[in-house]
Formats: sequence, C-alpha cells, structure tokens
Amino acid sequence: MFGFPYELILYFSRDHISFLTNKVDADDHSHHYIQFTVGLEQPVSITVEGQPMQASGLFLQSSVIHQLQGHQQWQWYMLINPESTLGELVRLAYLQDSNVCVLGQDQVDPLRQLAAKQLYSITSQDDYNQSMRRFMQILRLQEQDHEFESDPNERIGDVLLAIEMFPSHDLTVRALSQHMYISESRLSHIFKQKVGISLASYIVHHKLRAAFQAIFSGVSMTEAAVEAGFSSSSHFSKTVRDKLGMTARSIVQNSRFLKV
Repeated sequence: MFGFPYELILYFSRDHISFLTNKVDADDHSHHYIQFTVGLEQPVSITVEGQPMQASGLFLQSSVIHQLQGHQQWQWYMLINPESTLGELVRLAYLQDSNVCVLGQDQVDPLRQLAAKQLYSITSQDDYNQSMRRFMQILRLQEQDHEFESDPNERIGDVLLAIEMFPSHDLTVRALSQHMYISESRLSHIFKQKVGISLASYIVHHKLRAAFQAIFSGVSMTEAAVEAGFSSSSHFSKTVRDKLGMTARSIVQNSRFLKV
C-alpha cells in the first residue's frame, strides 16, 4: 500500500510529533505525550495496562503503560504534548472517562485517506498546517480555537525569537525571564495563555527538535545532544525515551525528518 523509501517519516511541530512508520514494536513502556494511532493497513495491536486489544484508531492517555505490535505494517502516530491546547482539547473530547478511546470507523477512514493522500507527501509547513486543519475537522475539534501559526502578540513573538536565538545550554525559564525583564511566573502564565503550552515543556520540546534536526543534518548524536542543550548523549537518550517512548536511534534509522 505504501511504497515509501523510508521506514519512518517524522514531522516535528510546536506541540506534537507526528510520524508515519512501519517499524514500531515496543515492549511495556509509557511516555509523557498523549498518543494518537491509526493503523493504515490493518488494525493496531496494542496492550494497555496488561489488557490486549485491537483497534483501527485510538487515543491513549499520557503516562499509561502499553505495548505495541506493529507487524511491519504502516501506522500513523501522533504524540501530543498534554500541556498544550491541542492536548487539552483531545483530553476533553476523548479521554475524560478512560485512559484509552477507540475511534469510530467514520473517523478512521478519512484519517487513513488524509495520511495516504496528503501527509506522506508534505514538503512545507503550509502543507502540514493544511493537513492538521483537516485532522481537527475529522476529530470534531475545529470549533475550538487552536492556532498552528506563530502568535502575533509582540511579547510572545519576542520570547519565541529569544528561544530560537538563545544558546541552547543556557535556555531555561529563568534565563528567558531575566532576558525579558519579567518574573518567571508571569512569563510562564502569558506564554501558556498565548501559545497553548507551558514554557518549560516548550523548551524541552524545542531542544528535542533541535537535536533531531542536527542529527538528520549529519551531526553525530553526541554532538547534536550537547549542541541542543542536553548535558550528554545519555541525557538526550533518556529524555527521548521518557517523552516519546522510543529510542533515539530507532527514530533516526532509515527515517525522514521535517520541522514544521
């Protein structure tokens, strides 16, 4: 069905990570992100807190122990930061009463079409934003105010610019608050209100994105980890495992990366 020259296509966005892959097989693990999964060729085989199940598509609450059996079939995963606006919308719509929500076939079918017709061929941020708007429509989240573009507010724009320009090893909430001449608590509150994700969580996500971008550009994993602000490659690897539930090497091997 999918003749991609890669085993994983990775899109690293502001508040989530989306990837198409046929190489997910994972023993018991948990991670910080809310997980969205759709089987693009057959139902997903997953064990949630010891209970095996199959589903064509599902949402899984953050920090829930689970196993995945990919059977070398193509699947679409999205790891959504639970502290983001998107994470809050998903949790309210699908995960209020249970740690797992199975999607109906009326949602799975158009999601599969979206992956097959648009997601695998994305080459720009505009392409990805269009796909994400369709994702929100299919899941009936479009009524909510979720913005994928940079916030126009001048102060937040300055913060986002500072994050991009700051030396990664010095990038902390405290350093940014001192740079902006505003208290840590006030800056964190404004950032969450305007961007839809906590500043501390955004910084970690930003460092992960920077590290993977460097790795996919040919920099060694150790050098990329340090350049991105992690204390060592082992610190980077542990953060990847804790946040994403996968090893850094499994993400990088035979994969394509796009920052969106």
